[in-house]
Amino acid sequence: MEWVPAPTPINENRRAQATEKTGIIGTDQVYLFDIYLEIAKDISGYEGGSFSLYDSKNQCSISAIGFEKELHQKNDKSDSICSYVLLEKNPLIVFDLKKHDIFKYHPAAISGMCHSYCGFPVRNKDGYALGTFCLLNFTEVKEISSEKIELVEKLVSRLALQIDTQTEQKELTSQKISKSIDVFLESNYEFNITDYKSFIDVCSGLNLPKENAINLINNGLCELKNETIILSSAGNELQEKMNIFTKVHNQIKVEGKDANTLIDNALDKLGEL
Repeated sequence: MEWVPAPTPINENRRAQATEKTGIIGTDQVYLFDIYLEIAKDISGYEGGSFSLYDSKNQCSISAIGFEKELHQKNDKSDSICSYVLLEKNPLIVFDLKKHDIFKYHPAAISGMCHSYCGFPVRNKDGYALGTFCLLNFTEVKEISSEKIELVEKLVSRLALQIDTQTEQKELTSQKISKSIDVFLESNYEFNITDYKSFIDVCSGLNLPKENAINLINNGLCELKNETIILSSAGNELQEKMNIFTKVHNQIKVEGKDANTLIDNALDKLGEL
């Protein structure tokens, strides 16, 4: 027999739309998801893992550990064992791929490249399987306890919650920007979108050239102080009406001993769930 690809989910169009709505595919967000794989690897003792999202055609790699995988790599869904996980509500656990009725015909099983597989569907709040979180063991068949599987399930649910939160924030940000544009343009019908961009630059504290702010200065929203363009009192009032306030976000890279401590603490917390 030959490898039989997974059937297409019944709700495939809505599922794919929900996946694309996250805005994650094609972006450099590996650092947000690597930690989940690291923790799952520690929990299971498996040698590798991957987190992928599935659009209408492809398995899109987001993060992977334990083996080489190209960033933004896309593969045909029909080639993937993980596609079967999209059909499941519960984890798809196959400790010995060569003994599975379907998976024993997959090239990874035939070649001996992968012996054990645990796949977890990543479902959003609406129940759509956006992708898969998979653990792989390459050198031998490896079984893990039901308690550890349940622990990884909880970890994956946290990952899904992060995606839901991120998607909602993206939508809110888009709505907020759209509303701020309306408020700005309605404040003076002579303004255009270039003036809006210049105003946002000033609000963000960027050093805007005077020639780019002439219209804002002439209309009393900005003023020149010590060769720097700043908001006037009227500009501050408009910024408040537009509800735009800049915040500083720090990205912290954790590695080495600090990373091990972070993982240990995360495991402790997961065990209390």
